Amino acid sequence: MSKASIAIIGLNGFIGKHVLSAINSGTFDSKIQFPIKAITRKEGSKSTDKIEYIVSPETSPNDANLINSIKGVDVIIELTGPNPELFSNIEKIVAQVKPKLFIPSQFGTDIPQVDTYAPGFLALKSQHSEAVRKLGVKVVDIITALFAVPGAFLYDWVGAVGITEQGVNLIGDANQKFNISKLEDVGNVVLAVATHQPYSDLPDVIHVASDTITVQDVIDKYTKTKGTKLDIVSKKSAEEGKKEFVDKLKAGFNPNDFLFYLQVIIAQGTDKGLYFSKLDNELVNPNESLWKWGKY
Repeated sequence: MSKASIAIIGLNGFIGKHVLSAINSGTFDSKIQFPIKAITRKEGSKSTDKIEYIVSPETSPNDANLINSIKGVDVIIELTGPNPELFSNIEKIVAQVKPKLFIPSQFGTDIPQVDTYAPGFLALKSQHSEAVRKLGVKVVDIITALFAVPGAFLYDWVGAVGITEQGVNLIGDANQKFNISKLEDVGNVVLAVATHQPYSDLPDVIHVASDTITVQDVIDKYTKTKGTKLDIVSKKSAEEGKKEFVDKLKAGFNPNDFLFYLQVIIAQGTDKGLYFSKLDNELVNPNESLWKWGKY
């Protein structure tokens, strides 16, 4: 079986550093054709035997050096934030390079599931994946649900379950389950998908999760670690939250409401964006043979 040649856009970013850790772990060495090409906007990154940095200040499809450097790679992995201009540039780069597989910067919420009741939520990301599929390139969206990061998401930053300084503004059932992923696992999943052969066997959408927890689990962990008591200061049903979510979206996506959006999506339950009836963990990491999934 041939080794995968890989190019990555955004290796120095939030998720990128965990993909880099997975690269350096040695777990996937037998499946990767080194060096991996890492496209960066910044000068000064030092190449190694595993990573060759290619500087492209604008990540431009008109950058001949960039295109020539990654021409012929099997996989392009995108780890950037959603940005219309950057997405457009990357689509044009993919059109020229024509890799066998493109892994877009999806992760997080299953947007098409949310679209069934709140049309337009983060539509840019879905449109980006579809634009590349129309080029005839295999695209695999990796959906991870919410990130769980000690010291940050779902540990100290807990607005996604309605925790505030005043107490908990609950939407839906406190015992509602949802999926979470540790960033270390996300880094491993990206490489597992990028090195999976043949790519034609991969589904267009992969759902993975490190663990399944409840809103109450987050409340309990927060109260224990912070040594504080949290009262329920307000309650809304999942349906009431959904109506408010849809009404807010009609006025346009507001980044300041993002945690509220997530809280409502959690409240909707199974296959509505953040809790999946079927996971593909075994596809990417059969019997935990490559790594052990993290726990909350």
